[in-house]
Amino acid sequence: MRVVDSSPAPEAPRRLVVELGRKTAEDLAWLVEADNLNKTTVVNRAVQVLRRVMEAQHHGGSVTIEDPVRGKTETFVIV
Repeated sequence: MRVVDSSPAPEAPRRLVVELGRKTAEDLAWLVEADNLNKTTVVNRAVQVLRRVMEAQHHGGSVTIEDPVRGKTETFVIV
């Protein structure tokens, strides 16, 4: 009897070169420093969050952000 592994092979990493504006580069540096993460992890998480937000919007939903420091609640919309 032969057992065949039918699970998909791990995906090969893909390299991406991007040009960031000054503010975005500063934000990325802040995120890397704030949570001691690498840039790849920050970008991967950002893409995952953006997808979830856009999926919610496509289905008529929204994302609400509560900021207790500023005492504000905002609806986050990507246009």
